[in-house]
Amino acid sequence: MKVLRPLALGLFFVPTLACDNAGAEYVKKMEEFSEKACACKDTDCATKVTTEQADWLSKNAETAAKLKPEDAEKITAATTKMGECVTKLATGAAADAAAAAGAGGG
Repeated sequence: MKVLRPLALGLFFVPTLACDNAGAEYVKKMEEFSEKACACKDTDCATKVTTEQADWLSKNAETAAKLKPEDAEKITAATTKMGECVTKLATGAAADAAAAAGAGGG
């Protein structure tokens, strides 16, 4: 009976450690998406990255529900940065298109 106690304690901590690791991996992946999107030079690239991210998020929704608050904060920072980069690309593309239309229409 005493031999089972350490095993039971070990089984209790394994899921906790796995969840911690899953949170770190989730944060890392979201930061990678942010870096990829911010490295894009055009909207096609940004669209590809956001689609890839959406696919990954749908496959990992269960992990997202178990994230610690500090992981969620890091993810929010990464997605905010990604959003800013994608918006900047989209705004630049729209401005370029408007300028091209104005130059061609005159």
